[in-house]
Amino acid sequence: MTMNASPFAMNIKVPIKPERREEFLRIIQNDQKQTLETEPEALQFVIGEDIDEPNTFYLHEQYTSKDGFAEHEKTAHFADLVKFVGTEPFSSPPVIEKYDGTHEAEKIPVRSAFCLNVELCIKPEVREEFLKVIQNNQKGSTETEPLCYQYHWGESTATPNTFYFHEQYGGSKDGEEGFEAHANAPHFAAWEDFASTNPFTKDPVVSKFKTI
Repeated sequence: MTMNASPFAMNIKVPIKPERREEFLRIIQNDQKQTLETEPEALQFVIGEDIDEPNTFYLHEQYTSKDGFAEHEKTAHFADLVKFVGTEPFSSPPVIEKYDGTHEAEKIPVRSAFCLNVELCIKPEVREEFLKVIQNNQKGSTETEPLCYQYHWGESTATPNTFYFHEQYGGSKDGEEGFEAHANAPHFAAWEDFASTNPFTKDPVVSKFKTI
């Protein structure tokens, strides 16, 4: 396995019909287990449920490259998931977001955490300012927040100036303590100042969930 500086990542939203919940969990948790145990190109596989909407699930996956994900698509455990998807288990269409990470590739374990998947669509004319603010937020989060487990982000593989994030926090209240500390940090305040200048082409999408 060759580690790349820019892993391939996905954030996925999966709204499941209540009566299909247990079947989905059985299939997706097997997919997670087999992916991490048998695929050398797989770096991370997160499963979580929305903190406010039961049966709305989120995934975050990372692979060493797009080729690594292509290998994942050839596996029997992924085929089981594809078969399940073909049986109309969704209460609304799933959302799949693909992006190139800005961080070094590394194996990340399955862990209990409070998570965010975020979509930010930025006006082209403020792109450079946005990048500086986000890089500062990431640096402050990972270097000064002991309860920030992960702050990864990157640009969409399909749409320029669309950025996706995956964040993880720990501590009490199933990790909400860590997120609350992040929201009160000076580097987050700098982000809030930037966000107040209307830099978006559409409203941000922030999904909060806890790992299962």
